[in-house]
Amino acid sequence: MRLRPSLLALSALALFSTACVVGPRGGVAVIAPVPVVRYTYVEREPPPVRYERIPPPPAPEQYWVAGHWNWSGNAYVWVPGHYHVRPRPGVVWVDGHWARHERGWYWVEGHWR
Repeated sequence: MRLRPSLLALSALALFSTACVVGPRGGVAVIAPVPVVRYTYVEREPPPVRYERIPPPPAPEQYWVAGHWNWSGNAYVWVPGHYHVRPRPGVVWVDGHWARHERGWYWVEGHWR
């Protein structure tokens, strides 16, 4: 049996991006990889957050995610807010924000908690 290069590459990627652990009774657990967080540091402080008029939600399960400044590589660009579907009941959105570090400013992504 001969594997095509694309299938071989996909198989290798799957193999190296996950791990399996076999328990004492033969059970198998698949462990997902831990994401690597890399920050881009910006020397200039971001502008003040813009005021956004929040429109009514299109559906009850939708949550407003506020707009924010994004670094484009040479300037800050405003990313407008939008509604996002809540992934499960009871979770709340934690807004992303710019944080100060000795190397400059970096963006901390928003997330559901």
